Amino acid sequence: MQLPNFLIIGSQKAGTTSLYHVLRKHPEIYMPDTKEVNYFFYENKYSKGIEYYKNYFSNVPQSVQVVGEASPGYICHPLVPERIKRDLPDIEKLIVTVRNPVDRAFSQFTDNLRHLEAELTFDEAFDTAMNEVFEPGKLGYFSRGTYIQYIEKYVQLFGRDRLLVLVFEDLKTDPVSFYGKCFEFLGVDPEFQCPEMDRKFNASNIWSNPVYSWFFKRPRNTRFLTPQLQRLLCRGKQRRYEALMSPEIRNRLVEFYKPWNDRLSEFLGRDLSDWNQ
Repeated sequence: MQLPNFLIIGSQKAGTTSLYHVLRKHPEIYMPDTKEVNYFFYENKYSKGIEYYKNYFSNVPQSVQVVGEASPGYICHPLVPERIKRDLPDIEKLIVTVRNPVDRAFSQFTDNLRHLEAELTFDEAFDTAMNEVFEPGKLGYFSRGTYIQYIEKYVQLFGRDRLLVLVFEDLKTDPVSFYGKCFEFLGVDPEFQCPEMDRKFNASNIWSNPVYSWFFKRPRNTRFLTPQLQRLLCRGKQRRYEALMSPEIRNRLVEFYKPWNDRLSEFLGRDLSDWNQ
């Protein structure tokens, strides 16, 4: 039984699902069947102790030396960095994906909406849930996108050389190079390729059954649904769904994120000015 020596710690809606599926295909890498283990994130899981966590890695082949898991909430939870440092003192690699935070926030909202988990419209969330710092248990559409403050905390605890920051937009334009950087960072064959590199995961599809459609059009009523009912209603034929953000809200979000983006740009030594438009 082997504990992870690398973690994908974030960010939500920034390509971590695609990264997880591709890394699982690499013959030199082991990742558990569960994508979001979230051991360090949720209190009800962390309280079970490290032996519970080890169960996710009970089937690691002896020939595999690179073992990891992907839980994109780890990047922003205030207690997770210290928990990882304490329980995985020999962790070697941490991977973060970042994305234009305006697009990331809206993608999280639309994902919640299509899974009947959004009780507010996006405009209502902007007016009532705007926050710079992530707080567990509170709506994190916007606080999850102030990446640099969380990255700096991980650098302080683990050092810059253990952290790889990947930009989601690179995944869209050059997936082979995007994954190659990750493979090289993990010390595995960087030339590996697989069909999953060109596949889009978590497509924005909605379901056509009438009960689902009724709740989808009335998101405030989803608060009456249990998680089990939400999953039950997300069944049947699917169709593509594209939501739109108002220009006014986009402009206000761009202004909100600009100082955070500028700090991240300086940290990475990379021009992220496209995010400020």
